[in-house]
Amino acid sequence: MAPDTNNPNDPIDEMEPTPQDIEDAELEKEFASLLDQHLPAPGESNRGELVDLTVVAIREEFVLVDMGGKAEARIPLDEFPLVGGVRQVKVGQVIPVVQFGRNDDGSPRLSHKQARARQARNDVKQAQEAHVPLRGVITQVVRGGVMVDVGLDAFMPASQIDLFKVPDLNAMLGQEIEAYVIEFDPRRSRAVLSRRELLHKRREQTRNDFLEKLKPGENVVGKIKSTLDFGVFVDLGMVDGFIPREEVSWDRGKSPAEVMKPGDSIEVRILNVSAQTGKVTLSRKRLHHNPWENIDERFPVGGTVRGEVVAIQPYGAFVHIEEGITGMIHASDMAWATGNKKPEDYVRVGDTVTSQILEIDREKRRLSLGLKQLARDPWADVEARFAPGTRHKGTVTSLTNYGAFVKLDESVEGMVHVSDISWEKRVSHPKEFLKQGEEVEVVVLKLDSKERRIGLGIKQLADSPYDAFVKAHKKGEVVTGKVTRFAPYGAFVELAEGLEGLIHISQIDEKRVELPEHVLKAGEEILVKIIELEKKTQKISLSRKEALRHAEKENIKAYIKKKDDVPSGMTFGEALREARGKK
Repeated sequence: MAPDTNNPNDPIDEMEPTPQDIEDAELEKEFASLLDQHLPAPGESNRGELVDLTVVAIREEFVLVDMGGKAEARIPLDEFPLVGGVRQVKVGQVIPVVQFGRNDDGSPRLSHKQARARQARNDVKQAQEAHVPLRGVITQVVRGGVMVDVGLDAFMPASQIDLFKVPDLNAMLGQEIEAYVIEFDPRRSRAVLSRRELLHKRREQTRNDFLEKLKPGENVVGKIKSTLDFGVFVDLGMVDGFIPREEVSWDRGKSPAEVMKPGDSIEVRILNVSAQTGKVTLSRKRLHHNPWENIDERFPVGGTVRGEVVAIQPYGAFVHIEEGITGMIHASDMAWATGNKKPEDYVRVGDTVTSQILEIDREKRRLSLGLKQLARDPWADVEARFAPGTRHKGTVTSLTNYGAFVKLDESVEGMVHVSDISWEKRVSHPKEFLKQGEEVEVVVLKLDSKERRIGLGIKQLADSPYDAFVKAHKKGEVVTGKVTRFAPYGAFVELAEGLEGLIHISQIDEKRVELPEHVLKAGEEILVKIIELEKKTQKISLSRKEALRHAEKENIKAYIKKKDDVPSGMTFGEALREARGKK
């Protein structure tokens, strides 16, 4: 992963080139012109004798030195190093100077800067040849770096100042530093320094010394630097160590981020130290013994353990007992109840459960657990407690598309099928009538103790519309109903709320009917005759044709009874048609 180039704390030697780095490189090429502004022309510094003189006074633009014989000479003030805005010169200080001519007024022309440069030239040359650090003071920030006074003005590019990018070069003014001489032109007294190279070398030496002290098998304390999917980087001080994912925990498949987080202090064991690459391999889990070595003694079969549910699969739930020990409760060992139950119906991730140890396979590192083994089988006497036909109160635990599960006691559940919720309304989903957590009364419809299933009903608590209708009506009776819907084989007629009967297409009319809707209309009230009552299926067969015949007979009876009241001049046929309601 490439470092963030915007972070001033990133080491420069590990950073990718940025536009600023490219600009710095170009600026380094211009250092010669920068030095020309601070150094005298070539050859001038070789004139005159090098002597030591005492500073007797400091004025606004020059410094007075004692020439002897009560004579004094001037040296420009700007020839003295400027550190933090203060010229580095004091009255009484003995300084080296060189005379390279006389001024127009005949006074000696002196230079402290050239004298220092002449003395420093040998020091800089020897420092470069021996590759030893040179001491100096940062005096000025210039374009692309800083000027360092090492006896002569040397240039140090910004990229060579530190191991890390320095955000504010002005903050370094006046600092005394050590640096290597990486370029030097004796003829022109031009030097380029690198403090970064010196710091890097010292850091490497310190790092190597630190690595030599690290011994495999020893424990060390570090700070988590970063957690990745494949392992963890730990800051040990002078070096970073790495914990591979498989050495993080005895828990197989455990993500490093689940065990530790950046910033945490951690004790680790050293596994390997490579002197060639500087890599240090660490382990967290090796601080503890392999938990499977004596698992039989600590967790005997038949005993109980307590742990946290950490994962759920269709075939069971995984329970974390301790680091490195995770057991599984198979779906069949969740509860005594059978059916379409899933592990998540009994436990959830995060639950703390107590289970019985059923089997241990140390070689394969498998621990089989059970929940139901700790409970009495509730189905042992279920037939006596929940016999078909008995009524009970229970709590709705869940709703599905096909029905509602009702908890009858702590361990037994039954199901109300969607078709057994209401007589009056066709129910498409239980939520139309029931809510989870609601207490309801139910009646046991059927019981299968072998399959551990109980069928419940709600609508059976009251008489069905069919039973109520049969109590009030008999086969052969003519009743009134409303046409509700059609099918290719007939028409359905509502006889009471929640109760329909069927008129087969052959029973709609005396004449042949191709489609029911050619004769009847939805919503129309008609007379129908009950021709069949099927108790087992609770189906009612109707006939409009028979009802019409019945009405005709009744009309004839009524006519015969009232034949004496036929108006004069009306024939029998006319009177009969009138009785039938026909013109």
